[in-house]
Amino acid sequence: MLFIGTDQQRTSTLGCYGNAWAHSPNIDRLAAGGVRFTDAYTVSPVCSPSRTAVLLGVHVPIHGVYENGVAPHDHQASLTPYFDVLKAAGYATALIGKTHFSPVPASIDHLDAHTGNSDKRGPNVSAAEFLETYLVNQTMGWIDAQQRNSSAASPSRWFVYTSMVSPHPPNWVPPGGPWVGVYDGVALPPLNYRPGDIGKLPYQTRMLLGLLGKTHDDPPAFPLGVPNMSFIDQPAATGADHPDGRYNYYTQAAYVDHQVGRLLDFLDARGLANDTLVIFASDHGSQLFDHGINNDKHNFLDASVRVPMLMRLPGRLPANETRRFATTLDITATILAAAGEAAPHDYQGFDLLTPIEAGGGSPRHVGVSCEYRAMVLVTPTWKLAYFPEQGEGRLYNRVNDPMEQNDLFWQQPTTPRRQRCAMACSSRCCAGARSRMLWGTCRRTRKRGRRPPRSRGTTRSHCAAPTPRFGCSRTRCASSRRSERW
Repeated sequence: MLFIGTDQQRTSTLGCYGNAWAHSPNIDRLAAGGVRFTDAYTVSPVCSPSRTAVLLGVHVPIHGVYENGVAPHDHQASLTPYFDVLKAAGYATALIGKTHFSPVPASIDHLDAHTGNSDKRGPNVSAAEFLETYLVNQTMGWIDAQQRNSSAASPSRWFVYTSMVSPHPPNWVPPGGPWVGVYDGVALPPLNYRPGDIGKLPYQTRMLLGLLGKTHDDPPAFPLGVPNMSFIDQPAATGADHPDGRYNYYTQAAYVDHQVGRLLDFLDARGLANDTLVIFASDHGSQLFDHGINNDKHNFLDASVRVPMLMRLPGRLPANETRRFATTLDITATILAAAGEAAPHDYQGFDLLTPIEAGGGSPRHVGVSCEYRAMVLVTPTWKLAYFPEQGEGRLYNRVNDPMEQNDLFWQQPTTPRRQRCAMACSSRCCAGARSRMLWGTCRRTRKRGRRPPRSRGTTRSHCAAPTPRFGCSRTRCASSRRSERW
């Protein structure tokens, strides 16, 4: 099994997500050979919370790493990294690249960690020495070593997580490769920005991004609240000390695509492609100046919270097909399912492999994500973000307003009733995580079929039903059923 992860990669960098101008022939090839999730969401739109959640198979309120630099809950040691399960099942395990979680499990046999944004990355680093080139070289060497120890009587079982840092900024472009110049003369999509967008951002978002007091003036990208397109769309440059523009971001994403292609070609050359589950996903996206936010995340807008997510396993998964909802939390349960292992009872993601292999759809019917002290729910029609500390919310009609410019949170008819339902359902998102932690770890309660304790502030009429896994359509509360009709 090969899990290829990137950092801060938007879906707009990939042609297979409907962007004909994007340069991504290799990731598009991976999508053509497998399943692409059209509405995949990160479990958290920031590095460390997202990566910790995937490692441990639980939502952010369970592990407690709410933001970069925040320490986990004391009970994290009682949670099970998926590497532990794979190791116990006889898999050789490796993590090559970015970690950004702590502690690193001892069940990783081979660890080659490179987490810093300037580790083997910089304006004067050659393409042969640049980080992702190195990571792919090390991955191929490690897989070859596992195959040398394999035999017909005892075939090797291995899992490697190749964790890339690019296209996380700074977006240095290594010189001399086929990715250089691919966006010369290419018109990028218009900036998704309207005057006043910075001031319309939720308080938490502005606080986390350092935008408090910069509502009307955030140079150099938005001096006096006006986009400075000569800065935002400055030409791509190799060797630039501060590569801040969109063209450098997309060109570095093209470099990432080239490295993914090297891994796919390697599997083909070694005769491993038909027997290897390949999963590709990013830990989160990036605003890349949309809505007045620089090349950053920490918010629930689609450019940051919606991510590319693909998986391929010839003979078991269909080729060139799409499914709708998934989250990066589902990666963990899917890996264990592919290994033939049961997920620990406190895991909250869905096994995507088994139902799709059987010809069905994704078992997930909504997206859910947490960031700091807020949460978001995404249905086919609606996106609802709620910030309980400020009593703020954002509600977007995904069908009529895909650019997320028309907030309906306080504008819908019959607002009081609908907002009560929305807030109760959103509160259940975080409270349900705490309830599941208690419910899932208490075997006596599970055997007796008791419901988890309701959180303070919810009512039986709104949220009496248990929510075994976020996004599960089998046990939706009354308010969530009403919300889907909005």
